[in-house]
Amino acid sequence: MRREKKMRREKKPAKLSTTELKYEKKLVKEGKEVYWRVIEYPKNIVVAEYFFEEDASRMVKFQNKNQVFKGEGGIPEMLRIKLGHNPDHSLE
Repeated sequence: MRREKKMRREKKPAKLSTTELKYEKKLVKEGKEVYWRVIEYPKNIVVAEYFFEEDASRMVKFQNKNQVFKGEGGIPEMLRIKLGHNPDHSLE
């Protein structure tokens, strides 16, 4: 009585996105707060927020040039800004 081993499926490589990612900065005012958001298109996702325009411009220029997360279809969810979520009040 011989046991046959089950064949494992080979993992396929991730599909590379054919759409070009584009990053832009946008000035946002909320009350007295003024800051710059970096937005990833075509998904329209907020990637980062900066107080200074120079910092936002630096990130936009780098991401548009290098397309670091193109293979994953954009910046991973764990690195994105979650709007409307305040971690200080999560236990209330």
